Amino acid sequence: MFPGPAMEGGAGGRILVLNVDRDDDLGSKASVSTPLIGREPCLDAAVRLALADPEEADANGIFAAVRVADDLRSRGYDAEVAVLSGSRGSTIDADRRIRAQAERVISEVRPSGVVFVSDGVDDEAVLPIIQQLAPILSVQRVVIRHSGSIEESYEVLARYLRMALSDVRYSRYVLGIPGLLLLLLGALALYHLEVYAGYAIAIVLGIAMVYKGFGLDEALARARRSPLFNLSAFTFAASAILVAVGAIEASHVVQSANIYGRPPGVSAAQYLIGAAAATLLPYLLVAFLLYPLVMTAYYALRRSYKALRSFSAFATAALLYYPLMELALFIENPYRPVSLVLLALFLSLATLTALTYFIYKMLRSRGGRDAGGRD
Repeated sequence: MFPGPAMEGGAGGRILVLNVDRDDDLGSKASVSTPLIGREPCLDAAVRLALADPEEADANGIFAAVRVADDLRSRGYDAEVAVLSGSRGSTIDADRRIRAQAERVISEVRPSGVVFVSDGVDDEAVLPIIQQLAPILSVQRVVIRHSGSIEESYEVLARYLRMALSDVRYSRYVLGIPGLLLLLLGALALYHLEVYAGYAIAIVLGIAMVYKGFGLDEALARARRSPLFNLSAFTFAASAILVAVGAIEASHVVQSANIYGRPPGVSAAQYLIGAAAATLLPYLLVAFLLYPLVMTAYYALRRSYKALRSFSAFATAALLYYPLMELALFIENPYRPVSLVLLALFLSLATLTALTYFIYKMLRSRGGRDAGGRD
């Protein structure tokens, strides 16, 4: 609102109608120096700026300031209009220049208050500077009705929409997660399990948040750049398939087992656990041996000492197979000699100890040669 009649004429003093061009479009586009004081200099500057750039909102802001000053004078106020400008680039430099110009204008006009006319939030950021020099009576914001800006907004919105649909960085979240949720809801509805829809949505969204929040996508991208990624992914996938096949085979053994033919004194559960373990163990052995075997071959071809470390993991898994198999057979049939389990365990541990000592000696001698070569 404008100041009331109490500010009129000599009773209230002069009113300064002030417009600020913070980024100095007046100077950069129309070559107009500021500060400007008075109706004619301000109108001339607005016309020059509008001719230089018809879409410039600051020209409309200056016209609005002149109109506000004219309106105040028509109502009996002693009003003066002025225009200040900052500078492009640093906002600190712009605000320092605005303060210097404001001090000069206020010392010349000597107003009792300021009506600030703004065409945007950016220009209103200098209000604290003006308020330190003179009281602010009113802030008038000019809203520019310009269809071009609306068209530009639609164009920007369409550009972001195209990016969200075509760029894989965004489409995985804009389309991927909602699509997965729709598939999940459709599958639940197909089997009349809609009651679990909330839990399913929570699980999917939780996985997506953990995946993005802990940077798993970036870690996966870094891992994919490693030459070992494809090799490791293949071996892990093959191992998972072997474990799944072993589990299916073990379940078939459990379902078709003749529990009535079990040894006397052995419970059905114990008999089935032993039979399932004995069936599953060979698949587990190959699954656990696959990765260290591939890594041993990979590092051996590269003549890396890591081949010994991978081979030790391979040997450990292989040597543990025999005592574990004997244990599974013993669970299935406790009448088997327990000495077979102990013998298998002893031989495995002895072989593993000898192998560990051998690898340790090789690594130590290799380290000594490397140190001697560096000396």
